[in-house]
Amino acid sequence: MINFDTKLLTEHHKKILNVKKHPYSYCSTNDFFPENIIKPVSSSFRFPEEIGITSDVLFQKTKRALNDYSLFPIEIKKTVDYLNSKSFISILEEKFQIKNLVSDPNLFGGGMHESRNGGYLKIHSDFIYIRRKKLKRMLNLLVYLNEDWDESWGGAIELWDQKMEKNFLKVYPKINNAVIFRTDTESNHGFPDPIKCPNNIGRKSLALYYYVNDNTIFKRTKYFYARWKRRPGIDEPKFGDNRNFFERFKNNFLYRFK
Repeated sequence: MINFDTKLLTEHHKKILNVKKHPYSYCSTNDFFPENIIKPVSSSFRFPEEIGITSDVLFQKTKRALNDYSLFPIEIKKTVDYLNSKSFISILEEKFQIKNLVSDPNLFGGGMHESRNGGYLKIHSDFIYIRRKKLKRMLNLLVYLNEDWDESWGGAIELWDQKMEKNFLKVYPKINNAVIFRTDTESNHGFPDPIKCPNNIGRKSLALYYYVNDNTIFKRTKYFYARWKRRPGIDEPKFGDNRNFFERFKNNFLYRFK
């Protein structure tokens, strides 16, 4: 059983999380958890048999996702509990200079993620608001759980600047790598090229998001959806236009009370 010593972990995270401010606030580390925690968490990561591919569309391929806490392995539950705890959130508030952060216990859009061979997630900026809860998303946390990941397989998350001119950070999904970054309409990220891993291996991660309360949400309906972005000189000139139109339609009409 994993022992989450809050005092030791607080000291560890205060030491390793060094936030950079430009082009937007972010930090990355290859030592997110002590080894006695990350190893059993990685080993326990598995989906229930009934959970198949949950996203296999033009902009995102071969993804499985699970945000039902009750179905998580016990080690994953304990990890999520710690990452949603007041002690860890207080570190995020201090490091990113954001007041009154809250977690989302329902892990909307987050939780356990896995992509298989051929999978990718095109560059995008995320949804910002959870309308029903009047929450504004402020931070993304991604923790990778892949032992023996070979960089030749690809799968690195890329952070791009606001104008999609420069890929300023690339982090491979190796075990204990983690990325935290500010969430807004121009915090562009993804792993846009198909991964080339063996068929029995997946690109595994935990995703948690942090919010502030915002009672002005209904005045800002255009930020309820992901916005897909084009890499200059790589993606087609019109890349993302149709998908962004669909996302606006879906969020403003089909999922109005999400």
